[in-house]
Amino acid sequence: ALARVVFMGEVRQYTGDDDAVEIDAPNVLQLFKKLGALYPRLAPVLETGFAVAIDGEVMEDALLQRIDDAKEIVLVPKMEGG
Repeated sequence: ALARVVFMGEVRQYTGDDDAVEIDAPNVLQLFKKLGALYPRLAPVLETGFAVAIDGEVMEDALLQRIDDAKEIVLVPKMEGG
């Protein structure tokens, strides 16, 4: 199933100002691989710099989270720990 991946705020500096893309992936890890192939500048920061919100629910460290049924995935910059 295609999920719509939405890029918020500073994420767009890596995507050439694209604000969304449709991607088919079974889990977040595969999604990141496909995003990294589409946007090479995004690849190095994906796993470390971003959390994902899957249909509105923010998940940290969600690499193996299944997204087969997800409608919308939002990349959100991770908050700096303090």
